[in-house]
Amino acid sequence: MPNFIDKVTMKDVNVVGTDGSLYNKGVALGNAADVNRGSMKKVTGSMARSDVAGGVFAWANPETGYILVRHVVINLTTKATGACTLDVGTTAVSAATSSDNLIDGKDINAAAGIFTNDESAGTNGKAFKRLATGKWVTASVASGASAGLVGTYEIYYEVL
Repeated sequence: MPNFIDKVTMKDVNVVGTDGSLYNKGVALGNAADVNRGSMKKVTGSMARSDVAGGVFAWANPETGYILVRHVVINLTTKATGACTLDVGTTAVSAATSSDNLIDGKDINAAAGIFTNDESAGTNGKAFKRLATGKWVTASVASGASAGLVGTYEIYYEVL
C-alpha cells in the first residue's frame, strides 16, 4: 500500500510558530490576536436570583484587549414573582457594581420573554459599549426583588 504522506513540512499545514505567529502553507498570517480581531463571539450563562449589585450575573472580558459589546440578550423564562426592574451594563469598577448603560430599568415582573439592549434600552441603554480586558458586564436589580426569576443571558461581542 502506498504511503500518501511521505513528509509534512511547515509549508503544507496550518501551524502556530514558536513566535506565536500563525502560518497557512508557509505564509505568516500574523499572531492569534490579529486573526481574532473583528470576529464576533458569544457567551451565555444563567441568571441568578440575587439582589446585590452584579448579582444577577457578572461576566469579565477574557480577551487580551478591548472588545465591543454589541448585543445583550436576556432570556427570561420565568418572571420575578414581585415588582422588579433590571439594569445591565459595562463597568470598570468591579463585578459587584451596578451599571445601566446597556439596559436601564427593564421590568422583569411584567412578563417572561426575550429582551435586548436594542428594544429594551430604557433611558440610559446604548446599542453597544467598549470594554477593556478584565472589566465587566453586570446585571443588577435596580428596584424590587429578583425572587422567582429564571433565565439566561447571552452577550455578543467583537474583538477590537
